[in-house]
Amino acid sequence: MRTNPLIALPRSARRLPRMAPDMSRLPTGRIVTLADDVVTRLYDTGEEHLQPVILLHGMAATGMLNWYQTFQRLHGEYRLIAYDQRHHGMGHTGNFDFQTLSEDVLRVADHLELERPVVGGYSMGGIVAQLAARPDPSRLGGLVLAATGTGAQRNALEKATLGGFARTAPLLNAVPVEVAREIGEEVPGPTAWALRELSSVSLAAHRTVISQVARFNSTSWLHELDLPVAIVKTMRDIAFPQSIQDEMADLLPHSAVFPIQGGHAVCATQPGRFASRMRTAIGWVVSNGR
Repeated sequence: MRTNPLIALPRSARRLPRMAPDMSRLPTGRIVTLADDVVTRLYDTGEEHLQPVILLHGMAATGMLNWYQTFQRLHGEYRLIAYDQRHHGMGHTGNFDFQTLSEDVLRVADHLELERPVVGGYSMGGIVAQLAARPDPSRLGGLVLAATGTGAQRNALEKATLGGFARTAPLLNAVPVEVAREIGEEVPGPTAWALRELSSVSLAAHRTVISQVARFNSTSWLHELDLPVAIVKTMRDIAFPQSIQDEMADLLPHSAVFPIQGGHAVCATQPGRFASRMRTAIGWVVSNGR
């Protein structure tokens, strides 16, 4: 008798149905080749008459896994675009550093011929968004930075915080690859889809991202970003404490803060509330970018 592969998961992972997406309301991902032969999986709601918003996922996630509730709730309000960043999901397998990831943002914008898209970034994606705006802020319509900050590991407290994050990184991938493979190749249901997405990010990718975060520091140049920036401030965040998020808001010349009561994984633990906060933040950016 064939056993259910979900039984092999920890109880916390088996609770995924509560946050599973309505697959019928999400665009189908397609494999695209960007400039410089960068290959990725891209999702696009495709409404060319609407303001484009590129959404960048965080570590251990994929484009749609991080943003499915935002896609479901904001569909028809904006042209929403997400893609798998390098070494995540079906993202490019080449060189990985935040500067290169930021160049991929502009590759996506050029590939889709987007004019001044808003760029939203979650955690790692927020760092990438900052870097994407740095060369020429006028290319973008604004930023939405969620659960992110100016960097980490600049003092003893931040080192301790990042060290704890690094030690618990293996727990971020609660779905063994073997379990995901047992789900099969048929079109998966919502829960199986979420499990497969989670298993697609290796522990090596987690370690690489954490080391990149440890070296990142945007405090010396954030004041150069002359564009509207909304900050979705996660009030109980351990990975990016409030002080790091407040510092980011203070340094940016045109920013507004939209707090949400939640930790670093609020997009997963409270996906509906997070999507609603994104709606408010994106709306502020669009209104102030005209």
